[in-house]
Amino acid sequence: MIARSLLVFLYLLSHPGLVAADTVFLKNGDRISGLVIRMTEDTLLFDTDIAGKIEISRNEIYRLSTEEDVQIQTKNGQKIQTGTLALSADWNTAIQNLVPGKSIDMPLSEIAAINPPDETGLKYTGHLNLGLTRQRGNTKDDTYHVDGETVLRWPDDRVIVSFNADFETTDDVDTQQSINLYGTYDHFFSEKWFMYNGLSFEHDKFSDLRLRTTASIGAGYQVIETEDTNLSVQLGPGYVWEDLYGSPDQNFAAGVWSLRYDQLLVKDWNLKAFHNHRLSQSLESSSDYVFISQTGLRAPIFGNFQGTLQFNFDRDNEPGANTKKNDYKYLITLGYAW
Repeated sequence: MIARSLLVFLYLLSHPGLVAADTVFLKNGDRISGLVIRMTEDTLLFDTDIAGKIEISRNEIYRLSTEEDVQIQTKNGQKIQTGTLALSADWNTAIQNLVPGKSIDMPLSEIAAINPPDETGLKYTGHLNLGLTRQRGNTKDDTYHVDGETVLRWPDDRVIVSFNADFETTDDVDTQQSINLYGTYDHFFSEKWFMYNGLSFEHDKFSDLRLRTTASIGAGYQVIETEDTNLSVQLGPGYVWEDLYGSPDQNFAAGVWSLRYDQLLVKDWNLKAFHNHRLSQSLESSSDYVFISQTGLRAPIFGNFQGTLQFNFDRDNEPGANTKKNDYKYLITLGYAW
């Protein structure tokens, strides 16, 4: 703050005749002149002639005025297309020039954003990863892994589709064959809360699982959604159908819980950590549950190509005949992101 105040003081000394365009009034008594680029719930991006673009925490701002029209979004979701911010008689912030001669008095704390980004269209992200190991000599072993995900995001809706598959042959005999497919549709009825519909299919030949189908519906909460951090949780009732090879089939009502999380760790490397898991707990037996998880690190290698170090842990607490409860996978994959 001291350095910023000194820059502003020197700039004003060297420009005594300056007429300010936009002005930020700080709680410590400083005033900064420049141009408002945008303001979010946390920060103001402000362009000054002497220091260039700077970010100012909203907690430091007392008042704000602009010379030109800006787009304003209030905390109740209302969007005012054009207007200027000025200081009213009681030194509050007023939105002026909505129509000639009309203004609205509004505390700065009620303004959610200034010049918010256009969020009317579709945004999408995704990746496709591949892994391969080949062993020759005393043993002939081939292992193949593929996984992918795509996220389609509209202002009020989101679709997520993900899959992974693992195949292994030893001396030309199949020793692993597993495929998982998961999809969810989320509809946001507020900034944070949404309703979801989920559907998943799982196949694991060597865990006695011909097909497990899980359908669920419920509520979700988007804890945070930014470029650097995303965290959401979901909870709701569901139903599970299990078609097994050597054991009696099982069908049961369940409670389904899921979590999705990713976090930027090192900005210069764009290194991200991620963790996703899903729990299907039978409502008929406390010992009957299925837990599926993926945890790892992901970073770009060149262009849109990325490398992933990943650990998968799955547990079926009541598995089919002659199969183990836990499955572990350690993966190093190369992929493409979009």
